[in-house]
Amino acid sequence: MTQVDSRFRVLRSAPLILAALVGLSACGLNEPPPPCPPAAVPNPLGTGTTFSPGGGQDLTEVQYSTQITGIRLTCDYRDDGVALEVGVRIVAERGPADRDRVAKISYFVAVEQGVGNITAKQVYDVSLPFEGNKRRVGTIEVLDVFVPRPPDGNFTALQILGGLQLTPEQLEYNKRIKASQN
Repeated sequence: MTQVDSRFRVLRSAPLILAALVGLSACGLNEPPPPCPPAAVPNPLGTGTTFSPGGGQDLTEVQYSTQITGIRLTCDYRDDGVALEVGVRIVAERGPADRDRVAKISYFVAVEQGVGNITAKQVYDVSLPFEGNKRRVGTIEVLDVFVPRPPDGNFTALQILGGLQLTPEQLEYNKRIKASQN
């Protein structure tokens, strides 16, 4: 009697085992989605120094300095393109010439399809108040960006760029500082 019972159990379980094996083999047919595109902050657009208007460019004239300390992406590939959630981490440090107690920062997020081929760029503004006695403040700005599928369907040349939208004077200052450090 036990022999009949055990055969019955095995036969009854056979369709479940077969279904599980078919399901597991199908997992191998679905390729995992590609990784998110790389994100970068081009030099010298990751840092910026804001000086008092009409003043010089020494340390006593610094209102605040800003820095993009990271960019993080999550992505969802679709038939028509890729939806990105872009997190831009920005830090500001108050300088001795600051009287307003707020850092007014312009930054950008751009889509690069191949080296030097910027296909889209958007500039954003954020104000970071220095509350109380804080000398350093930060934020993570979260943006939704959609990149349409390239004509060739290949996303491998895609890169997301983020940086500070610097004035010509700030850019020149960054280049001068970098040259003096070399």
